[in-house]
Amino acid sequence: MCFRLVAFAFLFGVFFVQFGFTQYEMGSPEENVRLISPYGAVARSVIIPGWGQYHAHNYFQSVFSFSGICASLAGVVITHFSFREIYDKEYLPIALKNRKSKAALVAYDRANQKYRVRQFLLYSAASIWAYSIIDSYVAANLYNALTKSQLIIEESKAFEKFGLKFDLDQDYIACNLVKQF
Repeated sequence: MCFRLVAFAFLFGVFFVQFGFTQYEMGSPEENVRLISPYGAVARSVIIPGWGQYHAHNYFQSVFSFSGICASLAGVVITHFSFREIYDKEYLPIALKNRKSKAALVAYDRANQKYRVRQFLLYSAASIWAYSIIDSYVAANLYNALTKSQLIIEESKAFEKFGLKFDLDQDYIACNLVKQF
């Protein structure tokens, strides 16, 4: 029962993230411009690191984030097993006899080094994940700004075809509107 509830919640969350955070803006009657919700990108990056960046069309950063976290977590697993092996097989048998002996201290130092490396890799993975979340928000906003600016440029090019002229003189002000067909 618990597994079904968790699976349902996960599928609902993925569905909500996929379809619930999309914004549309009408550029012209025949053209739909799709904008990316920054909050949707953040939600995607919280679920899977790099997914929000990929959704925001920042493909290089998404691959960097996902592969960086995968490499860090793989390092965490490897160093954890190495730490447990050194601690359980080298340090504990010696420490049960005499914790203060030189051999016990050397084995403890080796195990402690592995532990520190594991913690460093774990914190690295967490910081890359946090970077992924922040970058997905920024990338979505930049993509939206770029899309809107391109729309404004296209509209201004259409407006330039009208040929509006202003003449200012001391005696009069003239405004000429020229439309070429």
